[in-house]
Amino acid sequence: MTRFHVVGGTYVDEVYWVESEIDHDVSLTASSREHTTGGPGACLALALARLGTRVRLTTALGDGEDTAAAVGLLEREGVAVSGARHPGPLDRSVTLVTPSLESVTVTHRSLPPLEARPPSLDAVDADTVVCSPTRLSSLGHPPRGRRLVLLPHLPQCHELLGMDPARVRALLSATHVLVANEREHRLLEGLPGLDGIPVVAVTRGGRGSTLYTRGETLQQAALTDPGGVPRNPNGAGEAFAAALLVGLASGEPPRTALRAAALHAGRHVTGRASLSFPGAGATDTTLRTETEHVYG
Repeated sequence: MTRFHVVGGTYVDEVYWVESEIDHDVSLTASSREHTTGGPGACLALALARLGTRVRLTTALGDGEDTAAAVGLLEREGVAVSGARHPGPLDRSVTLVTPSLESVTVTHRSLPPLEARPPSLDAVDADTVVCSPTRLSSLGHPPRGRRLVLLPHLPQCHELLGMDPARVRALLSATHVLVANEREHRLLEGLPGLDGIPVVAVTRGGRGSTLYTRGETLQQAALTDPGGVPRNPNGAGEAFAAALLVGLASGEPPRTALRAAALHAGRHVTGRASLSFPGAGATDTTLRTETEHVYG
């Protein structure tokens, strides 16, 4: 069984489905809302656990009821949770989802920034260390003997752009997989060493995804099942990344792993709940019933 160690944030998420597209000088009305545990680290850890992997999450924790609820949820799903505890609540995020399934998220941080390299990271019992996302400037030397996966968001992209080129090259040379959306990937394109990463995945929501491996570029349309109507893009990136990582770690060819990731993300977005990550078996790539949908 593949073992993953995820380093990333745990938040309290408020998701609102608004009745119109977002524009300047507009007052928005929400038709429904969701209050849930979220955050890039917690969501990825949960998505990986539901695919049958062993997962430990290192995350920033508070000392209130929201932390207890989040840790309880993750541990019931089989995720081992650790991390420094601080006084106060978890970080909060608010996501607005429009009728076209475009979304915008605002995060309010109350906990200290999560370090990418806690002191015990070298000793973790894991095959793969995933930073999703954290302060990459704190990573120092990448963990030895483990596959490093980077899922940078915009702040981490700007961190990389501001780093000394030698540090960037050392970090990227130790990276086995990088998953980014198209805006993030555009920012990183000129970094020294990016073209040496064995697997780079670029997601484009309803316009599909691209996988760059050494010497090969693979294109994949967005997928979901017939009759499955996309409802919630929140967590789609984590669903995609989890299925891709599990497929690659299981020895699947890159094309098969990419297709499984697209199908897994497509099935996730048909659920109303942000944590409705499909379980093991939902990435079955032998199914012939999937269709394309535009979302996000």
